[in-house]
Amino acid sequence: MENTSFTHTAVYKKALEIFKVSRIIACSVSDNKHLVEMDLSANPNEKVAGEIVTRSLRLVPELAAVQNCSNKMLQLKRANKLRRSARGLMAKCKVMEFQDVKELEFIGLLKKELQQFDQLFTEWLYQLQLNRRNN
Repeated sequence: MENTSFTHTAVYKKALEIFKVSRIIACSVSDNKHLVEMDLSANPNEKVAGEIVTRSLRLVPELAAVQNCSNKMLQLKRANKLRRSARGLMAKCKVMEFQDVKELEFIGLLKKELQQFDQLFTEWLYQLQLNRRNN
């Protein structure tokens, strides 16, 4: 898989969608506060929303790290780190659901996007490893 096609992959586009949805959640919960303001907020919903945005922002660089890794063991280690990040996002969504936020529709959408991301990531990683094996 060429690096130039990375930005055209479904998993990359899904990571961007996850970031967009997480940002919508954060803006809605915090009335458009900056991430730093959300982190320092006394409102637990704002803090969790800020954490969701921060974690979702890391998905694309982590994908790029997996894509560009030439060592198979390191690639798998990075892939596992990315999966943990996605699971952490899902956990934060559940925290927000239990905190009785009004943005449940967006939380549900983010959870759906994360499930799709997990499927796309698994397929993408398999294809990436298959292509490396054949080259």
